[in-house]
Amino acid sequence: MPVQAKLALSRSPDLERTPPFQPPHPTSGPIARFFHANILEAGKKALLFPVETISRELDFKLVLAGYCARPGNQIFLGNHTDIYTLGKRLSHGLYVGKNVLNVSPTRLRECYDDLKKNQFRVIYLDEEGAIFAGGPEEWKKEMVRKFDPRWLNAEDHACAWGTFQEQLYHDLKPACEKNIVLTGHPRFSLCHDRFLPLYQKEIDGLKQRHGKFILISTNFTRGNFGTGADYFFKRYHVKPESPMRASLVEEFAYHHQKLGLFIRLVSRLSDSFPDHKIILRPHPSEGHEIYQSILNYIPRAEIHVHGSLTAWLRAADALIHCGCTTGIEGWLCGTYVLNYQPLHADVFERRIPNLVGERCEAEDEVVSKLQNAFSFDRPPHTTLPPESLALMKSLIDNVEQSTESFEKLAALVESVENELPAATALGSLTAYSRRGVQEKMKKFVRSRFIKSWKPRNAYQHQRFPGLDPAVIEPKLDFVRQLTGRRLVTKYWSSKLMSVTCE
Repeated sequence: MPVQAKLALSRSPDLERTPPFQPPHPTSGPIARFFHANILEAGKKALLFPVETISRELDFKLVLAGYCARPGNQIFLGNHTDIYTLGKRLSHGLYVGKNVLNVSPTRLRECYDDLKKNQFRVIYLDEEGAIFAGGPEEWKKEMVRKFDPRWLNAEDHACAWGTFQEQLYHDLKPACEKNIVLTGHPRFSLCHDRFLPLYQKEIDGLKQRHGKFILISTNFTRGNFGTGADYFFKRYHVKPESPMRASLVEEFAYHHQKLGLFIRLVSRLSDSFPDHKIILRPHPSEGHEIYQSILNYIPRAEIHVHGSLTAWLRAADALIHCGCTTGIEGWLCGTYVLNYQPLHADVFERRIPNLVGERCEAEDEVVSKLQNAFSFDRPPHTTLPPESLALMKSLIDNVEQSTESFEKLAALVESVENELPAATALGSLTAYSRRGVQEKMKKFVRSRFIKSWKPRNAYQHQRFPGLDPAVIEPKLDFVRQLTGRRLVTKYWSSKLMSVTCE
């Protein structure tokens, strides 16, 4: 009997289905909806919240929108490219995110300058801002390579995840030095019990669909990047004679070896725990082909890349990570965490994530520790010694329940927003309201005449499959209760929505 594929990249029903587009609320009929002239509400201030990777960013941007929504503003949330093009058509506004800057030397400030020409203010908040390989000196170099606050104008703000990053930014003496703000990052706050209701429906759905499962999180982008194995060689403009070539090849080989050992671990766990599924969740930037190919032949092994990470962590019986930020989030969620390190290389290992979870260097150790953990009604939660917690807190300010990132960010957004006039449109915004109807028409044609349609850019679709009102609205119901605000949403397309407050 042929082996049946059990992969879930096409997204299963409920939480992982293709988003059903719901058009904006029309004044009357489809004609008015199609030719709606302006998505910007007159007299309101415009806040732009870009999202690059839905599974990592959408939830905290939705909650932040709830904290920031007021009767006098309109928050646009969506794919970072659509948000940027919208910003180019508006005069005055506030951009909250990272995508307006690009580490590529050729495009570094191109998008930023476009928005600054339109009198925008920027609050820079990175989604990957504090966890790097090596030691403190390497952290500093990588932080500045990813984002140098000297790229910002004096009136803009830079958010720091922790005191380590905050001090580094001050030491650089940027023009915006007085606007460096310690905020932590909201994605870690979402792991606190306070936000459990945000995910309860999704958690229950995952448990019902998958039963008991072990979640494995990988982060092998250096050897398995989604757009090609040579991505980092191209990114750093490496030539055969380049001194950087040898170190990149070494890092590529290290991650490729580790990837193979993790796939072997999946096979071992499938045999050792027949009452559990083994679910692999790669980093958003990783390629999937190698996982797709091999997991087809391993019983009860699946790959899932969609849905909220926090829900997956809370639904899992255990998490196995390899030194990535997901390990910290799993630990904050109270999940039983193992840190599997079958290879050892200090230069490539991330010290902070490696603080959490029981460290294992062999498959036998992983199996033994899981068997012991599963013998309890509730697997034990590992604690950190005070010195390790202090080090982690220096890089991620809000790892403890007592500190909240949303309040700090919302206060910062409000203070900048108060200095802005109402936004105005620079020309027609009709295209944005038409886009949703156009998408609906294309979907109809594809469903009737194209049997095996694939997105033009599968990698980008993997990161941003689309805004799904059926998933978003239940979460916003919790945000409404949390903030006490009457939030009104409009879905202009699968890549753009707006949030206002009555």
